[in-house]
Amino acid sequence: MTSVEFEFSEDLDNTLFHCGIDVHKHQITIAIVGKDDSGIEKVVEEVFATTPAGLGHFWGFTRKYKPISFSMEATNIYHHVIVTFLDEKKRDAQWHYAIIIASPPDVAGIPGRQKFDAADAKTLARYAAAGLLKSGHEINVPLEDMRALFRSAMQVEKERTRLKNRIKKTLDRGGFRPVGLDFNANWSRDFVYQLTNHDDTIGTYYERCVGKDSPVPDHVSIVTRNKPKLEPFFDIKLSPGQLALVRQDMVELEFKTTRKAMLSVEIDRIICSRPGLRQRIHNISSIPGVSPYTAAWLVAEIGDVMRFCDVRSFLSYCGCSPRIMATDKKVYSCHVNRKSNKFIRTILFNAAKVVCIATRQESALKSYADHTMLRKRHRGMKLAFSITAAKMGRILYAILRDGVGFSSDLGKPRQPASEGDNGLLTITDKRMLRRAKNALVRVGTLEQLKGIAKNAAYFADALDKVLREN
Repeated sequence: MTSVEFEFSEDLDNTLFHCGIDVHKHQITIAIVGKDDSGIEKVVEEVFATTPAGLGHFWGFTRKYKPISFSMEATNIYHHVIVTFLDEKKRDAQWHYAIIIASPPDVAGIPGRQKFDAADAKTLARYAAAGLLKSGHEINVPLEDMRALFRSAMQVEKERTRLKNRIKKTLDRGGFRPVGLDFNANWSRDFVYQLTNHDDTIGTYYERCVGKDSPVPDHVSIVTRNKPKLEPFFDIKLSPGQLALVRQDMVELEFKTTRKAMLSVEIDRIICSRPGLRQRIHNISSIPGVSPYTAAWLVAEIGDVMRFCDVRSFLSYCGCSPRIMATDKKVYSCHVNRKSNKFIRTILFNAAKVVCIATRQESALKSYADHTMLRKRHRGMKLAFSITAAKMGRILYAILRDGVGFSSDLGKPRQPASEGDNGLLTITDKRMLRRAKNALVRVGTLEQLKGIAKNAAYFADALDKVLREN
């Protein structure tokens, strides 16, 4: 009689697996975790490169387990390749799976987790199996591209400003200081660049520009109109070194100007092929103080507004909600939260300045801005601009949520909720009584007033009782 050795067979169909991915720049560490109905946990770990071949091996390794979720922490831009690869594989996969991109603070804040560094792959898989992870910012390739283009254009504009200031400084050092010489205009850039090829005085160069053989033939008329600005400096002659510096900076400035125009064309190409995106930009640009360019940048930075649970979290992301500090019974409102999107924060602040100062068209938002400036003028205009920016952030949230344009009624202060003739206090009445109660409480703490302090404390308790009942 021959003996037969008992062999175990692996059945993966009765186990639900979850895949956790620890993402690095050049490699990923994955852990596939599953627990069968007997309570036995199976853990498989492996390391793969983030090259196309490495991701192909990763998919071949995980496919036999059919994990129902792939979870990873957001790692700047390094997780984008993994998410895009898994999205493409969804078309050919024979099972459904979810892709979870967890925010690192959310993972660190899970109860019972003592460490605050990046979670490893096994931990992420176990958290996903327990339902503790929630997906964060969804990756939208067109909006990601738009965001990168807008930020690159902003950097180019900063470099252009630096170059223009350097050119003006060199011209100032040579004594050539015409008022209102704007290097954003084509004629002024061409005029100054051709000046660097002229060795004589400004006056002889001007006569040459308005003559028959002008070095700037397309701008003869505008150069003639600007003669009063240039005439006081006709006797100035720039040195060869100054001309060389200006020439180099002008060439670089022209290159930066062309690059910014090309970035604008690429942004426009992305927007024109997507009607829904154009409609969203049109709705936002209807807000006073927001241009179409700014509206497109806001759409790229915000993405899907429904990823915010409410308007307060949206305002916190936009940098429009002040930090709160509390000590004893006092609550202080501090500066706005700097851990927010600095681009949206700057855009809304500048748009609020436009509404408060430059906008003339009447609307509820303009009335709100005027009232805010009048109310906060003794504490500084920056505070009024910040409050108006927060109001514009609320309007922006409503427009993106409802898919509508700006109405002149948006921005109108909420009316007090009147309760009719039943004798209940309105919101305005409660606010006034609360302020009076707080003032009486402070008076009641002054021992020097003796009897008056006791009466103040009595009335403060009475007002507090009235507020609690209403």
